[in-house]
Amino acid sequence: MKKYIWIVALAMLGVLNSCQDFLDERQVSNLTQDYYNDENGLESLINGLYVYARVKHEWDANGARITQAETDAYMSTTPAWARMEVGIYGNDLSSVANNVFNYLGAGNSNFAPMGAYPHINNCNIALDVLENGAPGVFGTNQAFANQRKGEILFLRSWAFYLISNQLGDVPLLLEPRRTDDGVYNFPKSSLEDIYAQIIEDVTFAYDNLPTTAPRGRLTKWAAGHFLAKLYLNRAQAADFANSSEESLRMLYKGNVPTDLDNAIQIATEVIDGAGGLAPDYDMLFDPAISETSPHAEVLWAGQFDVNTGLNGRFGNRSVNYHVGNYTEQSGVARAMIYGRPFGTFKPTDHGYDNYKDKMHDSRYAKTFRHEYISNMGSNSSSFAWTAETAAWWNANKPADQPEVRAGDRRIQNGQRAIIYLENDRENALDSMEVMSQPYQFMVRWVRSSTTGRYYYRLFINGANMGLATQTAPYLSVKKYVDPLRGGSNDEGNFNSEAGTRDVILMRLAETYLIRAEAYGRKGDYGSAVGDINVLRQRAAFKAGENRPSLFAQWYPEAQDLDASELEAPYAAIGDSYNAIMITENHFTPGTPEANREGYIPSVGSKRDMFIHFIYNEKNREFLAEGIMWEDLHNAGILYDRVMHYNQMASNRTGLWPVASNTGGGNGQNGNGKGQMQPFHTFRPWPFNYLVQLTDETGAPLDEATRSAYQNPGY
Repeated sequence: MKKYIWIVALAMLGVLNSCQDFLDERQVSNLTQDYYNDENGLESLINGLYVYARVKHEWDANGARITQAETDAYMSTTPAWARMEVGIYGNDLSSVANNVFNYLGAGNSNFAPMGAYPHINNCNIALDVLENGAPGVFGTNQAFANQRKGEILFLRSWAFYLISNQLGDVPLLLEPRRTDDGVYNFPKSSLEDIYAQIIEDVTFAYDNLPTTAPRGRLTKWAAGHFLAKLYLNRAQAADFANSSEESLRMLYKGNVPTDLDNAIQIATEVIDGAGGLAPDYDMLFDPAISETSPHAEVLWAGQFDVNTGLNGRFGNRSVNYHVGNYTEQSGVARAMIYGRPFGTFKPTDHGYDNYKDKMHDSRYAKTFRHEYISNMGSNSSSFAWTAETAAWWNANKPADQPEVRAGDRRIQNGQRAIIYLENDRENALDSMEVMSQPYQFMVRWVRSSTTGRYYYRLFINGANMGLATQTAPYLSVKKYVDPLRGGSNDEGNFNSEAGTRDVILMRLAETYLIRAEAYGRKGDYGSAVGDINVLRQRAAFKAGENRPSLFAQWYPEAQDLDASELEAPYAAIGDSYNAIMITENHFTPGTPEANREGYIPSVGSKRDMFIHFIYNEKNREFLAEGIMWEDLHNAGILYDRVMHYNQMASNRTGLWPVASNTGGGNGQNGNGKGQMQPFHTFRPWPFNYLVQLTDETGAPLDEATRSAYQNPGY
């Protein structure tokens, strides 16, 4: 097993073709190390390094699970994961340890290992050949050699960044290892040393990469974005060196007074050079656009292909993980346009409520699938009218709608099948009205007009869905839906797990927020507000742009719209930017804007409110894009925000409204359900890793030494 973690003969080699959107991989057998010592072999090795760009999206037992969920705004749907139970998070044999083992580089017998250290070793081999062998063009064209070296250094730094986000101090392996000598002595380096190294390496990449490159290949702007983020991350933790909280001390990466200035400078260069934001948020995630003509806002994306044979064992499985069950008695069959409903991850209630201006901030409309249409024809699985619901409908229906009869199929083919309303308890809808619509109406809060009782997330039969809704029709993020899943748009692929879409890893909108945070941490709130409002300008509904019909029909916030906007086609009469433009009031204590933002109680100063506002905005802009766990972690606010906002992971009591349906362990009783502790902001070193370590002579480590290697709390 040891050789899978540390020694790798790369079996998936890429040849970059500018006419394709991916590294066209070919299977190569019986390779020796000599293969990489000539120009073509080295170029293939470097191209093959890009496979690692997929690591956060291939598989929920690898990167997806540990980068997406258990944040303030996003959670697992499985109760044990969502509650962060001991069996999932408690020790080096728990489920999350298995994910970390895969992330580090557990063996995969049929394909190139997906983890960090096999990739890092390949990077080290490539650097060694490039610098000490310099075959062919690598020795005759210094600019070309420096460009390829920049790619290698970036991709190695990316791996160190990802694993140190999870584990803190990690081995900083910088020399190639070509043989297995049985010695696995890998002491950890401090985050301070790791950040010094990767900042130096990414600086080289930034100085030597081109401003444009074939799709999927790194550019100067991707390196600049990464470099600015590294400077910001180090500055965020500069004050944690002497913190009384161990999990914050573990974030310390050094204290360099120029880090914020450097973050601002590099981010500014990227913003000025990269080409601007996409004019419409939806363009970034609509596969008809993003897979054919991705906007320059996307600075770097992991590449997958409709030729599923090029995508490794798993392909892009993130296309499956974000969609709730839309097929239960709904008259909707699984369809390529709607996605495969694995129901692995979902927003927390805060994830929905964090969109403070649902009628004017189009990101709420464009992030989620708000409506499903029945597609089953005469074979519909629709639930039926009962005598009670039919009577209510016939007495209260719109004049242009037909009467119904008990026992009839409720949802008609081609008509609305499911809609969602994320309301609060104060705006609960009448339960009889909700249950008596000609479609499934998934409403967070309803109230019985008979008893006055409040109910939280009832299904169509009155069953309690509760807080962990793995198999329920929750309001789902649609950013990953892949109509070419399995390699084509054939509806026969509706059960395929093999995603083909590229996955966004860096985009310019985040560069703006990196610069905004750096400005704010320096006290320059005016410049920070300017950067945030660039995103708000894009987020605003534009004149003539249609809102989802259910917004006008059911959301209480619709009362603020113009009367003409409440009629089909529900078009905005003007640009809504003025309604969502921010000012310093949004993070100034005591203002109505700050009160509406809903900061956690421990946040009282303007500086702290500003920092939390940045992460509220990041959730609005980047929900489910796989960066928020890492970003909250590095900012040192992950634990506090999860405790206050994520009810399933929190152990706090009395923070949430109370419903009458509290059964099943996940019912809404106002209390947290979880077991998160501060030490969970770092992951455990897996047992299967620890038992392979040796001392300098190759002797296995004893239990006490392995225990000292382990992160605190595990």
